[in-house]
Amino acid sequence: MATLNTLRTRGGIIVSIVIGLALIAFLLGDLLSSGTGLMNARKMKVGEIDGTTIGYIEYTNRADLLTSVAQAMSGKDALTAEEQDQTRNLAWESMIMKYAYQPGFEELGLMAGEGEQVDMVSGVYISPIIGGTFVNRNGVFDPAMLKNFIDNVDADQSGRAAMMWNYMKEQMVDQRVMSKYVTLITKGLFVNDLEVELGLEAANHTYDARFVMQEYRTIPDSTVTVSDSEIRSYYKSHKNMFKQIASRDIEYVMFDMLPSKEDYAEAEKYINELAAEFAASETPMQYATLNSAETPDNRYYKESQLEPAIAAVAFGGKEKMYGPVLKGDVYTLARLSEIRNLPDTIGAKHILLPGGETAKADSLVGVIRKGGDFAVLARENSLDENANMRGGDLGRFAPEQMIPQFSEACLKAKVGDIFTVQTQYGIHVVQLTYKSPLVPKAQMATITYRVDPSPLTQQTVYGEASKFLTAAAGSAENFEKAVQESALSKRVARIRNTDHSVNGIENSRELVRWAFNNDEGTVSPIMEVGGDYVVALQTGVREDGIAPVEQVASDIRTILLREKKGEMLAAKMKGASLDEVAASLGAPVDTVGNLQFGSFYVEGAGVEPRLIGAICGGAEPNTLSKPVIGGTGVFLFDVNHVTTTEDATFESEKVRLEAMAQAYINERTNQAMIEASEVKDWRVKFF
Repeated sequence: MATLNTLRTRGGIIVSIVIGLALIAFLLGDLLSSGTGLMNARKMKVGEIDGTTIGYIEYTNRADLLTSVAQAMSGKDALTAEEQDQTRNLAWESMIMKYAYQPGFEELGLMAGEGEQVDMVSGVYISPIIGGTFVNRNGVFDPAMLKNFIDNVDADQSGRAAMMWNYMKEQMVDQRVMSKYVTLITKGLFVNDLEVELGLEAANHTYDARFVMQEYRTIPDSTVTVSDSEIRSYYKSHKNMFKQIASRDIEYVMFDMLPSKEDYAEAEKYINELAAEFAASETPMQYATLNSAETPDNRYYKESQLEPAIAAVAFGGKEKMYGPVLKGDVYTLARLSEIRNLPDTIGAKHILLPGGETAKADSLVGVIRKGGDFAVLARENSLDENANMRGGDLGRFAPEQMIPQFSEACLKAKVGDIFTVQTQYGIHVVQLTYKSPLVPKAQMATITYRVDPSPLTQQTVYGEASKFLTAAAGSAENFEKAVQESALSKRVARIRNTDHSVNGIENSRELVRWAFNNDEGTVSPIMEVGGDYVVALQTGVREDGIAPVEQVASDIRTILLREKKGEMLAAKMKGASLDEVAASLGAPVDTVGNLQFGSFYVEGAGVEPRLIGAICGGAEPNTLSKPVIGGTGVFLFDVNHVTTTEDATFESEKVRLEAMAQAYINERTNQAMIEASEVKDWRVKFF
C-alpha cells in the first residue's frame, strides 16, 4: 500500500523532482528532456510581480505550505537551512507562475482540461511529476502504487497525504501548460540559410596573421580629458548597458574571535591533565569517545596508512601515546586501542530478505549448502535489485565500505562459508567468496580538543568592537576615522538581493538583511557573523533597473578614456606596411596561427574578440588592416595565410546551429519571461 511511509522511502526522488528544484527551471527543462513596524502595510511587501504587490503574509503562507509538503515527503520534523531556502525560492517561483505566467497562458488559451488532467494521471501521457514520484525499485512508474496512494488519501487523518496530492496535481498542471508554451516557442525557432552560410564560412577557414599592438596604459589617464557632458551623452545613448539587479555596497571591519594567550595556557593545562588520565585508562576507545570533541574513528589501518608519528605508537611499541600535539587551534591525543590481523579486501554475494524472515533465511542457507544455485535463488528472493543483476554478487570491497554488522560477519567467516546476518536493511544470506591475505591493522583511540575563546576573551573582543562603534557611529566620516585610528583592516562587499552571505562568510545573513534595510551612510550595530563581531557601513544603494548616471559615471569614464586613447594611438599607427609601422613605433611584430572566428584568445594579446573578428571576418591577405580598437590596446595586422577546408558542410552546420539554439532556449525563455514580468524581489529584507 502506498502510504506516507512508502512514499518517504522514495523521498530522494520526490524531493528532487517536486521540492528541491526551482519550479521554472524544472518546467522549462522537462520539455526538452522529455500598521507600525514590520506590520506596517508599506513595509510588508516582499516583492512585485507584473504590477502585483506580493505581501509578506501571502508569501510566508505559501512558503509554510511548501515547507509542510517537504516535511511530509521526507518524513522530517524540520528542514535544514539550505532546504528552507529551497522551499522559499520555490514559493517565490510559484508566485511568478500565478501572477505573471498563468494570466498570459489563459489569454493564449493554453490550459490543461479535465480530460487531459485525467490522462496525465492514468492515461497514455503520464505527467513527469506523477511518473517520477510513484516508481518501483527499478525506477519505473508503478500505476498500482499511484492507485493505492490515491485510494488511501482520505484515510490519512493527519491530512498530509491530501496536502501532498493537491500540491502534486497543481504542479502537474503547471508543468503541462508551461510545456505547451515552450513548444510554441520551439516550433517557431529556425536557422536561416544566411546564418548557415556565415557559420560555414567561419568553420572552414583558418587564419595566420601578424600584428602590432599599442597598449592603452602607455598613455597616462591624466593626459586625457573626459567631461561630464560626454559622460551624460554616453549614458543616454547606452542606457541598456547599465541594467542592474538590486544590491548594496558595504564596508565593514571584523573583530576576530580568537583564543588569547591565557586561553592557550588554560587549554594546555587541561589537555595535559586529560592526557594523564588517557594514558592510564584501560579502555582507551571508550575514554576517547567520552572526551573527544569529534567522534573517534573506529576503523583499522595498516602502518603505511597512518601518520609516521602515530604509526610509531601503534606498531613501534616504544611510545604508549601520541601527543598532546597542537596544530592550529586543535590538540590531538592518540593511543592504540587494538591490533587485529585483517584483510584489505573481501568478496561476498548475498540474498537480502525482509527483517523477521529468519525461517526463510535458514531454509535458503540449507538449500545453498546442498548445492542450490545461489544466483537463481537471489533473483527469486532478494530485495537487492542491483546485486540481483549479478546473481547476488557484491564484488570485492574493503571491510569499511559495508555496514559494521555485515563486515564483521564476513571477517569472521572463511571463504566458502554460508551464513546469515541481521542488519538495518533486513536479513542477509551471505556466501563469502574472497578474502585477501591478513595483515596487521591498528585501531587508534583519538581525542581532539579545540582551543576556544573563553568568556573573558569574548567580552574583551566585544569591548573592542563597542569602543570602535562608539567612535564610528553617526556618519561615514566617523566610520573612516575610526578605522584609521584603530589601525583596522577594512573590507568591502557588494551584496545582491539573492545573496545569503557576505563574501562567503558563514552565518552572515543578518548582515545581508541589515544592508538591505538601511540607508546609505548608516553604521550598523555590532553583529555576530561567523563567530566574529562585525561593524558595517552602508556605502551604496543600487535598485533594480537602469542604474542612475551618478552610480556608473566612473565606469563610463573608463570606457571613454579607452576610446579616446584608442583614437590617439590609432593616429600614430601610420605606414605602408606592418613592418614599417612597427619600426616607427619601436614595437615588435607578433604572430598568431590557426585562428578561427570561434576562437576567444589570441596568443600575445589575450582575450580580444574585436581583433579575432577583424582577422577572421574577411580581411584581404597581405593587406595592412585599419586600426582595431580592442580591450587592452589598438592593433594593426595583416593576414599572411588562409587555410580552407571542407570539414563542415551546409547540413552539418545547420544541425549545429539548430542544436545550439535549442540548448539556450530554456535560459532565453526564462530570462525573457522574467524581464517581461518586471519581477522585483525584496525578500532579502525579511529572510
